[in-house]
Amino acid sequence: MNMLAESSPFAFPKLDGSNYTSWKEDMKVVLMDRGCWSFIVEDNPCPEQATEKEKFEYDWRKQRCYTTIYQGIERKFLPLIRYTTDGKEAWNILKTNFEPTSKARLAVRIDEFFELKFNPVEETIGIFCKRVNEKKTQVKEAGFEIPELLIALQLIRRLPAEYDHLVQTLYRLKDEEFNHLEVEKQLVNEAGRIQLKQKDLNLDYTEDAYTVGSFRLQETRKKSSERSGAVLDPSRNPGQYRKIHYPKGMGPSCEFCSRKGHDASKCYKKRNKEKKQAFLSETTFCGTNQAFGVSTDCNHFLIDTAATSHFCYERDWFKNFKELKTTKALLADKKSTCEVEGIGNIDFIVQDIKGNVKIALKDVFYTPNMRRNLISGARMDIAGLKIIWSNNVMRICHSNNEYFFSAFRRDMFYIVSGYPLLDSVMYTSVDLNLIHKRLCHVNIPLIKDMCKNKSVKGLEKVNIKIDNESCIACNVGKATRTSLKKNYEYKRVTKSVLDKVHMDLWGPAPVNSLGGSKYFLSIIDDFSRKIDVFTLKSKSEVYSIFKEYLSRVQRELGRKLKSVRTDNGLEFCHKDFETFLRDLGIKIERTSFYTPELNGIAERFNRSSMEAVRTMLQDSGLQPRFWAEALHAYVHTKNRCSHKLTEGKTPMEIWSGHKPSIRHCRAFGSLAYVYVPTGNRNKLQPKAKIGILVGYAVNRRGYRVWLPKERKVVESIHVKIDETKNGVKTLFGKVKHYDYAIYQLDQNLNNDSDYRAQDEKSSSPEKPSSLDISTWIRLEKPRTKSKRIDVYYYPPSKERLRSINDVKIYCQKNKLEFDPNQFNFKPTKAKTRFEEKSECHNETSSDSVDEASFVNDIFQNEIYMTEIPKTFKETQISPDKEKWNEAMSEEIKLMQNRKVWDLVEPKSNMKVLGCRWVYNIKHDEKNNVKKYKSRLVAQGFKQRPGVDFTDVFAPLVNFDIIKFLFVLLVCILGWNHCQIDVKGAYLYGNLDIPIYMQQPEGFVLKGCEHYVCRLQKSIYGLHQSGRQWNLELSEILFGLGFHQNDLCNGIYTKSNCILLVYVDDIVVFSKSQSDLENSILNIKIKLEITELGPVRYLLGVNFERIGDSVYLHQNTYINKLKTRFKNLPRRRITLPLKVGCILPDRVKENEIIETELMRQIPYKTLIGCLSFIANRSRPDIAFAVNTMSQFGNGYTYHHWTIVVDILNYVFNTMYYKINLSDTHNTRLTMYSDSSWGCKLNDRHSTSGYIMLFGNVPITWKSQKQKCIALSSMEAEFI
Repeated sequence: MNMLAESSPFAFPKLDGSNYTSWKEDMKVVLMDRGCWSFIVEDNPCPEQATEKEKFEYDWRKQRCYTTIYQGIERKFLPLIRYTTDGKEAWNILKTNFEPTSKARLAVRIDEFFELKFNPVEETIGIFCKRVNEKKTQVKEAGFEIPELLIALQLIRRLPAEYDHLVQTLYRLKDEEFNHLEVEKQLVNEAGRIQLKQKDLNLDYTEDAYTVGSFRLQETRKKSSERSGAVLDPSRNPGQYRKIHYPKGMGPSCEFCSRKGHDASKCYKKRNKEKKQAFLSETTFCGTNQAFGVSTDCNHFLIDTAATSHFCYERDWFKNFKELKTTKALLADKKSTCEVEGIGNIDFIVQDIKGNVKIALKDVFYTPNMRRNLISGARMDIAGLKIIWSNNVMRICHSNNEYFFSAFRRDMFYIVSGYPLLDSVMYTSVDLNLIHKRLCHVNIPLIKDMCKNKSVKGLEKVNIKIDNESCIACNVGKATRTSLKKNYEYKRVTKSVLDKVHMDLWGPAPVNSLGGSKYFLSIIDDFSRKIDVFTLKSKSEVYSIFKEYLSRVQRELGRKLKSVRTDNGLEFCHKDFETFLRDLGIKIERTSFYTPELNGIAERFNRSSMEAVRTMLQDSGLQPRFWAEALHAYVHTKNRCSHKLTEGKTPMEIWSGHKPSIRHCRAFGSLAYVYVPTGNRNKLQPKAKIGILVGYAVNRRGYRVWLPKERKVVESIHVKIDETKNGVKTLFGKVKHYDYAIYQLDQNLNNDSDYRAQDEKSSSPEKPSSLDISTWIRLEKPRTKSKRIDVYYYPPSKERLRSINDVKIYCQKNKLEFDPNQFNFKPTKAKTRFEEKSECHNETSSDSVDEASFVNDIFQNEIYMTEIPKTFKETQISPDKEKWNEAMSEEIKLMQNRKVWDLVEPKSNMKVLGCRWVYNIKHDEKNNVKKYKSRLVAQGFKQRPGVDFTDVFAPLVNFDIIKFLFVLLVCILGWNHCQIDVKGAYLYGNLDIPIYMQQPEGFVLKGCEHYVCRLQKSIYGLHQSGRQWNLELSEILFGLGFHQNDLCNGIYTKSNCILLVYVDDIVVFSKSQSDLENSILNIKIKLEITELGPVRYLLGVNFERIGDSVYLHQNTYINKLKTRFKNLPRRRITLPLKVGCILPDRVKENEIIETELMRQIPYKTLIGCLSFIANRSRPDIAFAVNTMSQFGNGYTYHHWTIVVDILNYVFNTMYYKINLSDTHNTRLTMYSDSSWGCKLNDRHSTSGYIMLFGNVPITWKSQKQKCIALSSMEAEFI
């Protein structure tokens, strides 16, 4: 109520769009209370003869009617009634919007009306009739009035069986009498009669029945009273005992035993004989406790009024179980006892006649040898319950006579039927394979031994006879080579825990864990084989972690550590660590150099743990970054599995002295539901979050669950785990197996001891490894302007070796056997740069040729792409060293001529920028090498905004304008055109802010090495370089008589000449050839330019003239893409995007399904290339590329295959061209369309347009709309 009062001035919530039906009724009451309802139902104006006071009151109530409605709706709906002040009009507007009359709404209301059903448990018959009337009214408001006959039939057609007699009576009524009012009246009368009859019946039970709630068992009950006859009184309710005392030798005679005082139906000897025939076991009676004479039924409880406690023989039913020792329960016979092995609580679901009822039994004794589960009647009496016997039924009621549940008599026992309510963490009967997964894929023979030896609790019901030792995940994650060593038996020399511990550090991992860890430290106790692991972010944490471990275990066990064995890694050998151990008197044992097997226990654990981690990740489908979670889960279960040297005991039992339990263990990666506390959710939010089980809580009881949506791991005991469902597969549709990660982990594991060996100082020689020449790549590369052919060898590390001496040095460095006869640096024949193939495969088999050819293609592509050096040092070892030096010298000479900088002596407070060389090879329109180009670039990212630069905007001409002017000026008007390139364009711009830069590498002035360059001109890399060049160019063109166009950037005009400027590329259009030459000559006086002739290749686009027509295409650029992406699969694609193609949902970066493998795919690079083609020359792929570009931050392999198909479509149609001369008219035509709500996941629409000049497409675009359109018409206008 407080929440409602804060948001609404009334006692009910405001109208929010979904509660109109209830809001309408509540608002009606408020308006009636304020005397304003008449303005809604009637339209009576104020009488003319009314007094001023009456008129004022009339206007006040009418205004109050509107304000009351205004205050009762949420702010977002106020615009609906903002333009009216009349209450009735406002009421009708809301009714029209929230209660429209439509066939769809009518169908829903009619369905709701005929689905009404009377529930006698939750409502009375009057409330049911009220609900029928309400639904009838809602149907009428929807535009249809239900006939009277159907309303009356709906009231009686789904009533319980108690009303059958009345229903038959109502069916015989006359038509004029059969209406809903008469039916409601009859139903209310019948309900009252049934209620009164039930009350009288319960009262009889209370008065006549034997009530335990007001009775205490007589512990001193004498057997003589039993002999006097405790029989059933036939005159009263059957099954009720009544004491009838007959004089000795008097009373009815029994035909079975010939004794007097009872008849044969009440003879206990006859009943005993019948029971002996019915059951296989003998029956023992004592007082009222007859529970032990019935066969076992695991889903039943007996109510025993003589039992002093609850008993149960099912161990799996218990909660909060505690073991008891030397405890026995006394049975009916004084000499009979039963072992009690524990005590706990049980939640039991009773399958009662009125539904399932949950009962909570507290302090139940666990007696595995007892044949029956018992509920103590005395304990029920203490709890305040009442027991009522009547008609072979025992009714259990609360202290206020409210019904609870019933027990039915069968074979003289009152039995409660049902089933136990088990927690998600309770152990259930499972097969051997599931236990194998729960224990993190330990070997199955070990599990069988643990079952036989009863090493842990929780394996009691495992069927070890099933021979199922084949696990796919284990075969993948634990594959090993065949061992050639003989098995030997290791004997322990320690006699107690902490006599010796083994330590080792594993890492670095190829992928950081969730917490950012790269290493893990393992500490293994030699005697118990208990393992402790600690994940670390760096090796320097080993010392502090060990100190914490030592302090904890010594306090936990009350013993001192005696010895530590480690390898010779620097993390264990530094001075502080050794001093700490010596001060405590702890013996330090080291392994010999290059002998990791001396620390075999720790090394073997590293291998076993990584095999388990790989197996668990493979089986669960989780990403490699979950390796630390899998490791901790494995150690948790490993400590609870027996070891071959621990004589059937587990490490935890030897360490702590208590037998551990594995009943809580669950399969790694299973689907989990984590309960959300009430304070962390509102009333409408779900009570649980879905996640993936990744381990067990460390310092508390509970599980660790990964929540993908929140990207965090939570620990909770309130977890429900479904082991039948894989978490990743359930949440994301499929399980991904990361073979590349498995390979990297394996490589890291095998090389684990190598990185430590580098730190060990030893002069012992090591035998070189054999060299496998089949894994090397041999390339022959011809030079560009000579007939010389260079031969290179590439080992698997991709280093380029140019001579036999380089190969020898490489083999010595990597400890490989060097054989000069295996290498041939003489070229075989001249080859083109794209036909180079490896020659070393001739000596291999046909299978290896195919594999090596595939690797060769990959290496060859990478070499081609990395042919351009990235640093100055790479140019000095490049085969094209002379060309690169010539290009750099040309750049330095150009800067000296332009006086770009002055050398000055640096000052202490001077901000000096760095610089580097950037290299490129320019190609012509036929993709032939045009020139080697070097450019000196300043490190402008170190510039400070507002200090080193201010404005950076530099206008450029739009490429659509270039296409339009080509069509208009060249194709229609026949103007001449020429393309010119400004050499070193940025070097013309003047700087107005002093900037200092280091001297370029390779061109440092001798004697002035410590000097720096004070820039006078702008240089490439500076933020303001583009703007300074544009300002300088504009000033030059203004001086030549050109004027800048006010509507379009980058356009300068003169009388018969037009210039288009795109950075340093300038296109000149002129009406006559002489004017064109004069304009170029004037520009050449001011700037150093290169004439390229008529435009053929501009900004990645080809302008090809064929006859009298000019065509636009991008064949040159597409050919580059063919070379760049030549390893992608090729297919024959006829459409860029299939019709009706359903795209998968966008996967966000913070979700688990995005993998490391997807990040390695050049999705964004390929989208950028396709977008460049689509925007410049291919409107047919604009929609497809725009659609796929929306998945740039959440793509999957499915998205990648679609993008590759678009690329293949471009390759297959690369000769498509736009005819710029197809202009039969000069009319501009625009076409636009939109696809309303085509994005099913977010309902965004897609817009597109294309503009034609004549028949030539000039500009086009396909774009996702930024807002959601509510209709197709709105989508067209956005």
